Amino acid sequence: MRLLITKVWNWWDIALLKWCCVMYGIVVGAYFHEYVLPYVWVVLVAAILLTIRPAIAYWKK
Repeated sequence: MRLLITKVWNWWDIALLKWCCVMYGIVVGAYFHEYVLPYVWVVLVAAILLTIRPAIAYWKK
């Protein structure tokens, strides 16, 4: 069994994967909230910066 394979995902598979990632992030954030809260702006800026490249790649022709 190969670990990395090429696959064309359906839209609902991507949506379910995104929701699972959001839910795991909520659980981890709730568990480690004392450590994350002082750095909430750093995490927010990092999330925005990491969002820019996929957004540009998605809409670029």
